[in-house]
Amino acid sequence: MRQAAKGMFWLAFAAITVLALLPGPAAPPRLLGTDKLEHAAAFLVLTLLATFGWRGLPLWFISLAMITHGLVIELIQGSPILQRTTSVADVVADAIGVALALILTWLLGFRKP
Repeated sequence: MRQAAKGMFWLAFAAITVLALLPGPAAPPRLLGTDKLEHAAAFLVLTLLATFGWRGLPLWFISLAMITHGLVIELIQGSPILQRTTSVADVVADAIGVALALILTWLLGFRKP
């Protein structure tokens, strides 16, 4: 089960990263639109898969790694080559997804805080 979670994590990680870094104009930022829900959902899934796949890693480390990944994506999106924009709101949505994953992990009893 852990190996499957690790494999799914890396597939999701690659897909999310590639989709986020495709060149071209991004949709205009929307505070509570589907873009933010997509960010939160993507990082919720990544974090859940990481917590299942790497049970020996502390949750704070997994959380920090996921939020850092979201921040790095946003910084790269700010590159003129990609013609995209950097959004603090996207990083916040990513962090909300991470937090929701941690809450689910604790509520379902998979990991302790």
